[in-house]
Amino acid sequence: MFSKLTSLIMTIIWISFQTANAVQLSDYSPFDYEVLFTNPVCKQYSYKTPIENQDGDLLYAKTKNAYCKSSDSSKNARRKNSPHYRLIQWIKSSKTKEIFMAYLSFSKKSIANEICNAIKKRNVKFTLIMDRRNEEDANRMATANFLKKCRPQYVGSDEANLPTIQTGGHRGGTGYAHNKVVFINPSNRKGEVKIGFSSGNMSSGTVTHHENWHFVTTNIESYFAQAHLCLMNGVLKFGDSKATYSNYIAKCRNKIETEEESDIKTFFIPGNGKQAFKAIEGQMRKSKEVQMAAHRFSYTKLVSLLSKTLVNTRTKVKLVVDDDLYWTGVYKRGMGRNSLLEYGKIRGLEKKGMQVKYIETYADNIFEPKSMQLQHNKFLIFSHKSGGGSVFTGAGNLTGAAFTTNFENFYLISIPSVYRAFRKQYTNFWQNLADSWNEMPVELKLP
Repeated sequence: MFSKLTSLIMTIIWISFQTANAVQLSDYSPFDYEVLFTNPVCKQYSYKTPIENQDGDLLYAKTKNAYCKSSDSSKNARRKNSPHYRLIQWIKSSKTKEIFMAYLSFSKKSIANEICNAIKKRNVKFTLIMDRRNEEDANRMATANFLKKCRPQYVGSDEANLPTIQTGGHRGGTGYAHNKVVFINPSNRKGEVKIGFSSGNMSSGTVTHHENWHFVTTNIESYFAQAHLCLMNGVLKFGDSKATYSNYIAKCRNKIETEEESDIKTFFIPGNGKQAFKAIEGQMRKSKEVQMAAHRFSYTKLVSLLSKTLVNTRTKVKLVVDDDLYWTGVYKRGMGRNSLLEYGKIRGLEKKGMQVKYIETYADNIFEPKSMQLQHNKFLIFSHKSGGGSVFTGAGNLTGAAFTTNFENFYLISIPSVYRAFRKQYTNFWQNLADSWNEMPVELKLP
């Protein structure tokens, strides 16, 4: 009896010691972690004639700073707290010698211009991988082709770093090349590197879409940085099939000698989808409140987990989505990029107690839009019963493909400042930008 008790006490002490001495990202030098939300500042767009909402009240305009047009982009790009501005700073820095980017799409010409200047003036090495289906449309490849032609001006041809442009996805059981990551100086063997990840692409996702961007400065020796080296090499060299990529990521991560940080966990898809969902399940059990934002919402396992949570616990669940999902319900057809299937799943959870609000966003046409603004955030904020909390976020939507076949980068972050930033942002969403069903217009009219 005594020996069993002693063993139990020693085990508890050991676990406590391990927890107290767990490696955190801030243990590495240098360290900086900045979360920036696009939070566009836009003009007010008024209706020609007032429209009733579901409660019968008159609406005179779209919700300010929720609904934005492309004409609002340039002033938002110049804001010093915008993701666009921070990206430009990273690119223009004299410390930046190499840039790796992986995005579904790349259309932001102002970002491309700065990259081209860095190539021309500083011989910066630039590598970009995008989704293969961009090749089907010359317009979607225009910015990448522009970058491909950029040449260093002040070095000999034997020393010149020529831009590398690749496409990936849609082969060997893989879906979209949907990663969203920028890696500054990945070839550094010691010292500082910068890693950015986001919900947004290199598009209006830097300015007027509703997005979250993370700008991390760390040491190349951190597990976080080493894992992103695995991602970079994986998508560039081992992305021709789901199995090849998954196996490479597993082997590469196993070779990392440093301990994974306790306050930021990385999940790269294909390969880590099961682990990512287990992380969500674990956080859900700990939580008294879950606050979500989504662009696409159809992952059956997540819907089932939320359903059980709503029925069997007192956990509060909230969701903010694009108004395309509201209009999908009103018009009983897919609207924008959303479907009736998604709408049905959300309504089912709403009946079990989930609260839902919608962010009104721009489209140039009601039923066949070619230009759209999006509520493109995808995250879950977990507020723990014991205090504090965490955030699950990244490139992927809340869909089955995002956890199985797409190339994605997800993160579970328990850094207190990041959790607080997301909580503050959600308050802004819920109180200032998003509307309940009853507050939404009864018909879709463009201002």
